[in-house]
Amino acid sequence: MMKCEKITKELSCFPERFRRCNVYLLALADQSIVFDPSLAPDMVPDVAAVKTIYATHAHYDHISAVNAWKEEMPARPFIMHTGDIPMLEDTLANASVFFGRPETFCHPDRALQGGEELTLNDDFRMDVIHTPGHTMGSSCFLIKKQDGNRMAPLALLTGDTLFDCGWGRTDFVTGDDRLMRLSLESLYRLLKDLPAGLPVCPGHGGITTASQACRFLQASGFSS
Repeated sequence: MMKCEKITKELSCFPERFRRCNVYLLALADQSIVFDPSLAPDMVPDVAAVKTIYATHAHYDHISAVNAWKEEMPARPFIMHTGDIPMLEDTLANASVFFGRPETFCHPDRALQGGEELTLNDDFRMDVIHTPGHTMGSSCFLIKKQDGNRMAPLALLTGDTLFDCGWGRTDFVTGDDRLMRLSLESLYRLLKDLPAGLPVCPGHGGITTASQACRFLQASGFSS
């Protein structure tokens, strides 16, 4: 098994070595969910419990194993934003050609639009936040957990939109500087109202917190 970094009781990070992508596993009472499937199923613990796969965007380093996941259990849904669907069959757009492994990928079983609140089970929900810029369909996921009579934020997964003291490049196919600025500004507005210590979990690199991310975005001019 891969090295695992525990973020919360339910959420773990598995750093994938070749492409240096963070794979996240959300383990709930009745199921597990994988985010950014760049690890093969046999590299993830208790694979039979994984019922759903989400991708923050359609670059090769984040979805390189999605075909293997679908072959291993075809009924397991793969979910991502509709804006990145054209990239799946384009080896230049999905960047697989740059890794020397040109590849196409299966289409999602469900396409997100952004703005949805998804019910994961009785105790967990997730907000889908569309953050174009790195790709047209790049999305962030705010995971929330039932706490008494309210849903409390558990973690924010930011893909390649926001890193610890950085943000995703915009010079790939469908990248857009203007949209990235707007997305980072919207993330700043979201983060400043979230708990200071909330884990912010990027697609690459280390985990940061909502307060640290806010300070970085403000210092970088994205707080307007």
